[in-house]
Amino acid sequence: MARNARTAFLIATVLGTAGCHSYTPVSTPMPGSTVRVRVPVASALADPNAPPQTASIEGQVVESGDTLVLATRNRQEYGAFREIVQYDTVRLGPDQRYSVELSEFSTGKSVALGLAITGGAALLAATAFGGGGGDDSPIPGGPPPPQPIVISNGLISSILGLLGGS
Repeated sequence: MARNARTAFLIATVLGTAGCHSYTPVSTPMPGSTVRVRVPVASALADPNAPPQTASIEGQVVESGDTLVLATRNRQEYGAFREIVQYDTVRLGPDQRYSVELSEFSTGKSVALGLAITGGAALLAATAFGGGGGDDSPIPGGPPPPQPIVISNGLISSILGLLGGS
C-alpha cells in the first residue's frame, strides 16, 4: 500500500512540475513553437478613455511573418462525461495583436512547485504518523486519544490535482 502511494506521489509530482512555463516576449516566433498572443477586444460599451481591453490566444505557430497563423485548441466540458474539443486556425495581422510571448519551460517554477508538493506531503506524513512525542495512553477521565489520519491514494491525487491542475 505504501509503495503504491509513493509511486502515485512520484508520478503526480513529475506531471505537476511538467506544466511550469514562463512567457518571453518575441517579435517573430519560429514555426512549431507555442506562443501566447494578446489581441485587442473591441466593444461598443467600452469606455473610450479607458485603456483598451485584451484577450489571450494560445496556440502553436503554423506560419510566422507579416501575418501570424496559429493552430489553436478549445476544450469545453458539458457534464461529467462529455467534452468537445474544437481545433481552429487563427490568422492575425500586425495591427491585430499587442504582444507575442513564447512559452518556455521554467526550471525555477518547477523546482518551487516540487518543493511545495514535497513539503506538503512531508507535513501530511508527519501528522499521519504522529509527529509529536509523548505516550498515547488516555488521561484518566479525559477525552479519548485522537484517531490516526488515514491517507488514501485518492486523497493524495485530489490534493495534487488542486495544486497543479489547470
